[in-house]
Amino acid sequence: MALMDRLESRKAKINRELEKALAVGDNETLRGAMKHYPLAGGKRLRPLLSYLVAEAISGNGEPTVPYGVGLEIIHNFTLVHDDIMDRSDLRRGIVSVHKKYNTPTAIIAGDALFALAFENICNLQIDDALLRIIVNDTALAVREVAEGQQMDMEFEKKHDVAVRDYLNMIDKKTSRLYFAAARSGAIIGRGTLEQIKAMGELGYLMGIGFQIWDDVLDLEGEEEKTGKPFGGDIREGKRTLMVVYGMNELRGEDRKTFSSILGNSKASRKSIQETVSLLHKCGAVSYAKNFALEYVREAKEKTTVLKSSEAKELLMELIDYTVRRDN
Repeated sequence: MALMDRLESRKAKINRELEKALAVGDNETLRGAMKHYPLAGGKRLRPLLSYLVAEAISGNGEPTVPYGVGLEIIHNFTLVHDDIMDRSDLRRGIVSVHKKYNTPTAIIAGDALFALAFENICNLQIDDALLRIIVNDTALAVREVAEGQQMDMEFEKKHDVAVRDYLNMIDKKTSRLYFAAARSGAIIGRGTLEQIKAMGELGYLMGIGFQIWDDVLDLEGEEEKTGKPFGGDIREGKRTLMVVYGMNELRGEDRKTFSSILGNSKASRKSIQETVSLLHKCGAVSYAKNFALEYVREAKEKTTVLKSSEAKELLMELIDYTVRRDN
């Protein structure tokens, strides 16, 4: 049975509480804008990560659900604002919030989602001291997501982005929420200090692998599965790991062609396909895939602090899923 089918009962609990959480406010337009992405689907990887970590430690992942819901709402708040900044028309195969409603409403919806997330996190049934740690960790993660997003935008105008710069950026923009998800799951599950530390590291490594694979899917994924236009990162001039590698390796006419297409918002599908071919030719795509696989391998090693259980096995499969998925 496929992993997501085996996780369906846990995911259903998260989805039920997420739907309840979003049934707030008196303004129908704002409520619709807030619900638009969260209820359109999604893998729920971050709340499932928290759930499985707590379950692997304590045998019960349900106490993490309010936190998982809050984290999923935070994730969707960042997507609403990201799509405004990137001028994206589509997300998960549906029209983006700012296109369906308008940009001011989308900004307000993002702000409201951000506040709603912490309302839900505060519903955790844990000691106040532990709750303060989790709220502080989560707030710090959101601030670092903002910093990572700013770095991502600034990199689009730079020609000298190094691999370490890219990794620092995705650590903040993507990996920090995975770090918070896994670490908080361990705290809620009353893990030992060793387990809490290891699970935070697991989340960090998993998040890096997830983002690199996401970048690969932008070039190799099927639009009907990814829900995003093919080659969007190339048109936006994103400095993904593949682009950073390619800019260091391509020479002569290949480099000129690549540079002329990168960041061209009106680039044709044929031009994007030519760029993808160049990235394959110089080994950038293989390099990125192997990079992601290595981070996932290291993430799985962190599970040695957990005793054998079905939840541990599912957790390891979830880590693997980040670099096996097609959407």
